[in-house]
Amino acid sequence: MNPNIPLTLVEAETTPVWIPILLLLGGLGALFIGMSMLQSATEKLATGGLKKLFEKTASSKLAGVGIGTLSTMIMQSSGATTVMVVGFVNAGVMTLAQAATYIMGANIGTTITAQIVALGGLSSSSFPLTETIIALTLAGTLIKMAFKKKHPKIALAGDLLAGLGLLFLGLETMTSNLQILFLSNESFKSFLTSLTNPFLLLFLGIILTVLSQSSSAVTSIVLAMAMAGAVIGGSGNGVLYLILGSNIGSCSTALLSSIGATANGKRTAMIHLLFNVLGSLIFFVVLLCWPSAMELTLAKLFPDNPSLQIAMFHTFFNLLCTILFLPFVNVFVKLSKFMVKDKKGSVESDLLDPRFLSTPELALSQALSFYHLLANQSLSLLDISLDAFLNKDETKAEEINASKEKIAKMAKELSTFLVSVGDKGLAPSSSGKISRMQLDIADILRLEEVADNIVGYTRHEVSDELTFSSVVKDDLCRMKKMLEEMFSLVSKTLDKPDLQNLRLIHRKEDEIDALRSGMIAGHLERLEQGKCKPQSSNVFINLVGNLERCGDHLNFIAERNCSHLLPEEEREKEILRP
Repeated sequence: MNPNIPLTLVEAETTPVWIPILLLLGGLGALFIGMSMLQSATEKLATGGLKKLFEKTASSKLAGVGIGTLSTMIMQSSGATTVMVVGFVNAGVMTLAQAATYIMGANIGTTITAQIVALGGLSSSSFPLTETIIALTLAGTLIKMAFKKKHPKIALAGDLLAGLGLLFLGLETMTSNLQILFLSNESFKSFLTSLTNPFLLLFLGIILTVLSQSSSAVTSIVLAMAMAGAVIGGSGNGVLYLILGSNIGSCSTALLSSIGATANGKRTAMIHLLFNVLGSLIFFVVLLCWPSAMELTLAKLFPDNPSLQIAMFHTFFNLLCTILFLPFVNVFVKLSKFMVKDKKGSVESDLLDPRFLSTPELALSQALSFYHLLANQSLSLLDISLDAFLNKDETKAEEINASKEKIAKMAKELSTFLVSVGDKGLAPSSSGKISRMQLDIADILRLEEVADNIVGYTRHEVSDELTFSSVVKDDLCRMKKMLEEMFSLVSKTLDKPDLQNLRLIHRKEDEIDALRSGMIAGHLERLEQGKCKPQSSNVFINLVGNLERCGDHLNFIAERNCSHLLPEEEREKEILRP
């Protein structure tokens, strides 16, 4: 063996070509898994902040860009952010103008992945950065194993470290094996560097991104090749055309997601496409007219580091496009409305949009909003049925029956959606919330069942010509008001479990129980005095009992959602029923 020949060249001459190809594929797999773990861990660790970010619909354009940038940096995917924005617009909780600013921010935020990957090119003998980060794979794995059961958030931090380590392990494996391939197959390297046709490179970037559904993945592969010594497109602007193409190709995720969306959901995806295509075309023309742009700017600013030059262009391009287009947000909105027309009779809101499932924690937030809607509908139905009873109004029966069917359908939709969210792998606290919500649905449906029972009592009241004293009607109104107050407290508890609220709910339930007992005792006393007819007893006692049970079911929901705050010994005494 000639000692003057570099080790990589010796390996290239003696190693069968299929071995580095297999290792290259393995490195690519490690890179993808690392990116996925990093995305999942950061999203779960930032659950609260991420929810607050997206639950705010920014009134300021700059704030919208900031939220879009930050959320995409957290999730490591502009595609995921854009899909969620389509979902929020589809659900009717975000305007098109707000969505446009979020999308612009998402395009900036997605460049963080390229910047992280470019760090691999900064390693040196004095500080082996890549090797140090790769070592975090073991550290992160050990942290996860040690804290998985008792401290899930620390375990997630372990996932984050392991994901980052795997990303760099994949990058290092790809780079080293690409070097071997380039040394043993000079024609392969020459082919990549000879691809200088701007239109071909732009098209290649679009196709690769559409196929992989990730511009970050395509950019990472391009950076790995640059680190291995082969910059696609040669030493000029060539590689920049490919990056522009990947930016256009990234729109495919949102476009596919918008299939089946409302008109505004489709317009959101169209805004994303317009923004990326117009920005890419402007830069494409500039680069065509200025062939030495790369050489005179980025190559001078970051000499001897082509991977960092590419990553910086990716960031600069998206940042400048945002600065250029931000004042014209309303123009983008008008263009999208011109391109996508409204359909007559279309439904313009869908809180349980399947698009949210790509980000489980936000999907859970949407499910909670739908849950509140379901609960409010059930309480409203109970109020309508009780008012109909007090007014001897049988005409409300058809409306109540239609609402009952709607509530049953909503409950089924929510239950199915929660199962889908639960399958996505949530943090333990979120998984517990899903389990509790599934049980809560059954309690909420009891309100709807009581409303249906009251319709029957109203029918008897009218057909049997039953009459009730003003005292009875006043007591029923009091119970109705107490249930509404209890419902309000329970709603607050669902959003923010609180032991003080739980105590108030217990007290309110005791008051409802006492009122029921007092009402029945008063009725029996009036019967003895001949002030009430015996024929009304069955309807009255059943009605009051049904209303009192509504209080029980509301109490079950509150107890279920606050039980984890109680001391262990007190928690065991709580009766948590499905």
